[in-house]
Amino acid sequence: MTHPARLHRMPTILPFCDVIRMVGTFRFPPKRTSPDDNDAIWIFYQNVRGLRTKIDDLFLAASECSYDVIILTETGLNNDINDLQLFGTAYNVFRCNRSPQNSCKSRLGGVLVAVAQCNTSKTICTTNGQSLEQICVSSVVKGKKLLICAVYIPPDRSSDICTMNDHLATIDEIRTNSTLEDTILVCGDYNQPRMQWMSGIDGIYCSNGNQLPQSSSILLDGMDFMNLSQANLVRNRLNRTLDLVFCTFEQKVSVNVCPVPLLPIDSHHPPLEMSLPAVTDGIAPIVANAERTLNYRRINFAALLAYLSTVNWDLLFASSDVDDMADKFSDEICSWLLTNVPTKRAAASPAWSTPGLRKLKRERNACQRRLRRHRTLEHKYNFQVASNAYRRVNAALYKSYVLRIQSSLRRNPKGFWNFVNSKRNTSSIPSSVFLDDETASTAATTCNLFARHFASVFNSGCTSQQEAEYAASDVPADLVDLRSFVITNEMVVEAAKKLKCSYSPGPDGIPAVVLTRCIAALVDPLCCIFNRSFNEGKFPLLWKQSYMFPVYKNGDRRNVSNYRGITSLSAASKLFEIIVCGILLERTKNYIFFDQHGFMPGRSV
Repeated sequence: MTHPARLHRMPTILPFCDVIRMVGTFRFPPKRTSPDDNDAIWIFYQNVRGLRTKIDDLFLAASECSYDVIILTETGLNNDINDLQLFGTAYNVFRCNRSPQNSCKSRLGGVLVAVAQCNTSKTICTTNGQSLEQICVSSVVKGKKLLICAVYIPPDRSSDICTMNDHLATIDEIRTNSTLEDTILVCGDYNQPRMQWMSGIDGIYCSNGNQLPQSSSILLDGMDFMNLSQANLVRNRLNRTLDLVFCTFEQKVSVNVCPVPLLPIDSHHPPLEMSLPAVTDGIAPIVANAERTLNYRRINFAALLAYLSTVNWDLLFASSDVDDMADKFSDEICSWLLTNVPTKRAAASPAWSTPGLRKLKRERNACQRRLRRHRTLEHKYNFQVASNAYRRVNAALYKSYVLRIQSSLRRNPKGFWNFVNSKRNTSSIPSSVFLDDETASTAATTCNLFARHFASVFNSGCTSQQEAEYAASDVPADLVDLRSFVITNEMVVEAAKKLKCSYSPGPDGIPAVVLTRCIAALVDPLCCIFNRSFNEGKFPLLWKQSYMFPVYKNGDRRNVSNYRGITSLSAASKLFEIIVCGILLERTKNYIFFDQHGFMPGRSV
């Protein structure tokens, strides 16, 4: 008897670069290549006074902007609102919502830092971070390491000395663990209306430092001691500066009023646009060419059938073992697919985009670059006009897109739920992940962490104890002798009808749709390989391989241990499994307990 374990497909971990290629689980957005964009790091800041009624506005605004970092205060969010609802997949979002741990109030409050997906970023854990409405993030943007702290100090705590000391202790902890090359940026709403900021020879300074409350003096002295200087001179309608921007003294941070903010303006908190010099020296980064992806949905099956009918499989399989036969079978089909299947085009982004909208966005970006180079009233006006035109069309197209999705629920439920899931969860992997004490921020190191984590779910097969228990069972030893069993063409054709029609290729490079629609031309070689596998008691090595990719379950998305591995098998191995499963079930169903319902056809679980 051939032991069933001999034919068991044990999935094999392939290099994780293949996983990235296969399903696009890791989606690293392409970096911008405009020299003007890479001259500086652009950061947007705004006190939004609550986001719950502005979620769609922020989502559309985030789809049009090109900021490297977005900082928002007084977000008013809770855990029921997903990050994808706010920024989609374009940004990694770090939030600190208002909670009983950091405030005695329940409305508004909270801060948010969003870093563009193409930049590596992670949360900085600090000792006193939970007692305040603040979030600390470490990110590498355009070659420069930024240590960002966003904070919101409500009016009822703005004069509290303990609150200021806790905040300064957090900044000091970040500064202690940083290097001289790192840039520390602290910004937020401090609610210090008595501070009057002036510009002098040595920079911006507080002109009435001797007349301030003790909490304000502690803040100024602490920031000065840590070599952080205030850089914001923008005042609100009451001629006050509530939003402060502290940056490392050596760094030249430019702070201006944002001409076109992401959200409606609060008159007490003008939106700010900040820029820091990048390390790229104006040189555009080199973007690697994307790997060629075939559009298997456009296969010419008539031409493929005509080609397969001319292949002499008997000559191809002559004097070969089952491994060589599977390899030659795969190579013969893949060579035709690589030559004759067109390349898949990149999908329009966003999904509701049109050529007219993309043209408006190009015009808006061109006006923005001119404004950043020359801050004149004319360029500001042109940018506002171009931005407003784009926003009107973008909002109208998005509304129409959502209405189409809603109306298509009955005829296209899959598309509807894909849209819903895009607001609830994502299959993209954060740019920075960790496992235990190890952190990864590049594609290669990230793949290694996932490979090491998933390796723990594999074993080499049955243990000696399991084999002993199997031998001592009441199942007759000669119940299933696969070596004496012969697979016919009719069995292969019937199994192909049960195979799920998928356009995604497995490790052998053949999508299942090729087997299902070309089974008439492939039934003979497949039947030959299956029978040779039975006779040799050996499963083809090619079909044992599988792509494994991570699927997020729950918890922190940056924690590798919160992912589970899902494997994608070769279509031919699935076809073989359907046949063998039928054989085993037919021979062993009388020995299966009557109350067993799982994996039994015709029985509900």
